[in-house]
Amino acid sequence: MKLSKKIIRYYTFSSLLFFLLGSIAIYFVLKSLIAEEVDETLRSEKKRIVKQLQNKNHSIPDWATINLEIRNTPSIATPAETLKDTIIYVKETNETIPLRQLRFYTQIQNHAYQITLRRSLIEKDDLVTGAFGIMIGIFVVTLLIINAVNIWSEKKLWGPFYATLKRLQEFRLESKRPLNLPQTPVDEFSRLNRTLNRMAEKLRADYRNLKQFSENAAHEMQTPLAIIRSKLDVLIQDSSFSEEQAQTIHSLYQAVNRLARLNRSLNLLTKIENREFDEKQPVDFCALIKSQTDNLRELIEIKQLTVGFRCEQPFVQTINPFMAETLISNLLLNAIKHNVRQGHIEILITTNSFVIENSGPPLQSDAQAMFERFKKDRPASDSPGLGLSIVQSICHQNGLKITYSYQNKKHRIRIER
Repeated sequence: MKLSKKIIRYYTFSSLLFFLLGSIAIYFVLKSLIAEEVDETLRSEKKRIVKQLQNKNHSIPDWATINLEIRNTPSIATPAETLKDTIIYVKETNETIPLRQLRFYTQIQNHAYQITLRRSLIEKDDLVTGAFGIMIGIFVVTLLIINAVNIWSEKKLWGPFYATLKRLQEFRLESKRPLNLPQTPVDEFSRLNRTLNRMAEKLRADYRNLKQFSENAAHEMQTPLAIIRSKLDVLIQDSSFSEEQAQTIHSLYQAVNRLARLNRSLNLLTKIENREFDEKQPVDFCALIKSQTDNLRELIEIKQLTVGFRCEQPFVQTINPFMAETLISNLLLNAIKHNVRQGHIEILITTNSFVIENSGPPLQSDAQAMFERFKKDRPASDSPGLGLSIVQSICHQNGLKITYSYQNKKHRIRIER
């Protein structure tokens, strides 16, 4: 979720909470103020009514209206006045009216009276309802203003941030174009850009140094390995050595070959992860797999394997041709190497995927761990354990998904978009 949307959400929740608490407080405050105002009006009316009654020279008969009720009483039973809210039903209009009522007792010219004064609360309730409606309106308008301000600020104030984010997403260490984030009017974004520029230059320098070191190390290792291999070739052809010495020389020769393969694999894996194979073009994997299978025909015949090839529909992927050849070569070599004598390999190609199956015993280790570097199913194997790591890196960089499964005594690797 975007930061601006989170801010709007926090503003909305806090404003809603503030509005609810404020509305409740204002409602009771208004009710209290209105009740005090009505009570003062009733007490003023009480004084006026009592004064008018005192000016009468005779007994006052009982009479009652909605707002005023006078009753003769034998005596003043309850001298204290009472104030309360009440409701009166009006037959003429068939409705009930909320009223504020003041009831008191007084004695005038040896006569006791119970006098009740009432004032309607309808207009006062309308005032409270109106105030509440105004608050709702203010709340809605406030939310609209907050959202409008956030939308404007996201486009105007956060523009440099999104520009920086876009440049960072497009930034590549192997690219020659520097990051060069511009200065912005916003101090925080300007400081962020300066920090990122320095960090990018430091990363680029470290990357160049590491790349140069890796290339130099790989190059320097090839020369002594080639010399050692040539010397061993000469020693192997010398018949003056004993059988034990010849076996030792043969073991050294195998170790040198293994070290040479490891050097090539590490060098290739480094180049793949450094994205040095950027030139891409559409590659038909039907033709590529068939061609690679023909190139490995000698190894297939040595193990007496049966190869089933079925291309239902062309699988065409935009990829670097060398990476595509490396991908298929590693998968086929893996299917041959981990197969059984007189086993079989099945290849199925469709529009969005291709599958390579081979017979063979189950793995002795975790299947997912086979994609890790230097991970081998059998430690005694002379393989460097980088084949599937290279395959996974190629798939990851080209938007392909690789999955492995073992069913019915068959290893199955599926590559799909």
